[in-house]
Amino acid sequence: MEKHEQMIDQVLVHLFNDLLRIEERTLQKQCPGLSMREIHIIEAVCAAQTEDNTMTVLAATLRVTVGSLTVAVSTLIRKGYLERRQSNVDKRRVHVLPLPAALEVEKHHREFHRRMVEAVTQAIPAEQLDVLIDGLRGINDYFYGQEEV
Repeated sequence: MEKHEQMIDQVLVHLFNDLLRIEERTLQKQCPGLSMREIHIIEAVCAAQTEDNTMTVLAATLRVTVGSLTVAVSTLIRKGYLERRQSNVDKRRVHVLPLPAALEVEKHHREFHRRMVEAVTQAIPAEQLDVLIDGLRGINDYFYGQEEV
C-alpha cells in the first residue's frame, strides 16, 4: 500500500471505530438500556413521523429486513418507546409511531450529532469545508454502492 492509501485506511478505521464508541458511550449515559441499533431505529421512526412510517418503509430506510425490524420494534414497544397504530385510511397498514420517551431519546441523539458537527466545523478552516464535504460525499457514495453489490 502506498503512503496515502495507508493513511486513509488508518484514518477511516480509527474514525469509524472512535465515532461509534464515543456515540454509544455518550448516549448510554443519557439513554440507559438502549443499544445504538435501537437508538437508530428510534431516529428513523421520529424522522418518518410526517411521512410513510410503515415497517416496509422503515426497513428500507434502515437497510434491514422487515423481519429483523419487527423484532426490534416489538422490543422498543415493550420498553415504552414506540407504538404500532392501524391506519385510519387503510386498516391493512400499520404505522410505527414514537412515544414521548422516544422523542426524548431522539433529542439527545440529535444534540450529540449537533455537537459533533460543530466540533468538526470549528476545527477546519471555512475555506476547506466544501472540500471536506465533497470528499465525504464521495466516500459515502462508494460505500453505498458497495452495499448494493
